[in-house]
Amino acid sequence: MIRNIDIDLMRCLVTIAEKGSFTRAAAALFRSQSTISSQVRRLEELVGHTLLQRSPHEVALTRAGEDFLGYARRIVALHDEALDVADAQSVSGPVRLAVMDDYATIVLPETLARFVRSHPDVELEVTTGFTRDLLTRLGEEFDLVLTTQKQGDGRGEVLRSERTLWACSDRHGLSLEQPLKLALLSAPNMYREWGLAALNTAGLSWRILFSSSSIGAVEAMAASGAAVTIVKAGTARPGLRLLDASDGLPALPASEIALHMAPGRASPAMRALRDFLRQALTQGGHESSQGEA
Repeated sequence: MIRNIDIDLMRCLVTIAEKGSFTRAAAALFRSQSTISSQVRRLEELVGHTLLQRSPHEVALTRAGEDFLGYARRIVALHDEALDVADAQSVSGPVRLAVMDDYATIVLPETLARFVRSHPDVELEVTTGFTRDLLTRLGEEFDLVLTTQKQGDGRGEVLRSERTLWACSDRHGLSLEQPLKLALLSAPNMYREWGLAALNTAGLSWRILFSSSSIGAVEAMAASGAAVTIVKAGTARPGLRLLDASDGLPALPASEIALHMAPGRASPAMRALRDFLRQALTQGGHESSQGEA
């Protein structure tokens, strides 16, 4: 009997291995947690082995899972590269992309590497920063800007939705002792403003223990157990526990990822990168795991 394994099943296993949990994999792939679990079970049925050992606190690869993962990674990478090469046209010229720091370091590196390989004549330049600052320079310094904005903002082309959540260390647990200690991005920042407004509305006192322009530094401080922070569920670093309504903190607005293109006639390089990002970031749709932490 010929067994064919859907590429999405292998991508699911690879993402779980990279993220370290079903929850993070679900957020990254914009699938529900139940869908991710079903895909793993289907993959294990096709392979004929248990690939993952589950426990309440962690997910670990079995010996069979470790062996299979290497093949799955190569197959997924070759699959994506083959599609990139097939889709690429003879495009050349410069294109300047601006993107939020967390997406630049976590979500997009492999995608942009694939773009460069499949479009060798395009001169890609990437700048990172905060949404508000980057958008003001669209059309002058940047051809495309990928931003985080409040859901329903109405600007740009929305590529995916993101759950905005409080997060704390997964080793030290959550302390609601007031004033609540916070690690937040430096002002002006949308998530910072959302968080402080939500705490004030809920009547909770707070103190900013740590403030930085680096998302990595802010999340590392929270992961150390010193403070609570605000994250995108899809890009939160390992070492953080995503919190929900049952943890006693006020809900935060949902956010979305939008692509903005400079006004005027788009160059072939701009259109190629736009289409590439559109395909990469909308893959799997918008089936986010609302309510699952």
